[in-house]
Amino acid sequence: MTDHLKLHTDGSDDELTRGLRRIYAAPAEVGYWRSLEARILARLTETPTLRWWDELDRWMRPALVAAAVVLLAAGVAMVRAHQVDQEVAYEAMLTPAPSALPVETAVRPVLQEQRETTFRYLMTP
Repeated sequence: MTDHLKLHTDGSDDELTRGLRRIYAAPAEVGYWRSLEARILARLTETPTLRWWDELDRWMRPALVAAAVVLLAAGVAMVRAHQVDQEVAYEAMLTPAPSALPVETAVRPVLQEQRETTFRYLMTP
């Protein structure tokens, strides 16, 4: 098995293949590889040492925007909850309440002894 990909066996792609090999071939000069190595090493030495908090610096603005959005949403939710509480309080004040007197006071006999009246007064909520 060969390492080359053969698209057509009639040889019509040979000229194109040779041209592409010339274009994509690695440079043969030793000077090119030495200058490439020198450029890479120079680039590595000129970059500052990265610390863990340097990465956080890039995220500061998006984090502040996200925090502002969260605070805004929480503020809107708190205002809406306050409005709902006020509406419930107004409805509770405006709707008639059920009878404030307990049922047992309406059916209690009028004539009672003083002792029994005191006992019932102390025991009823």
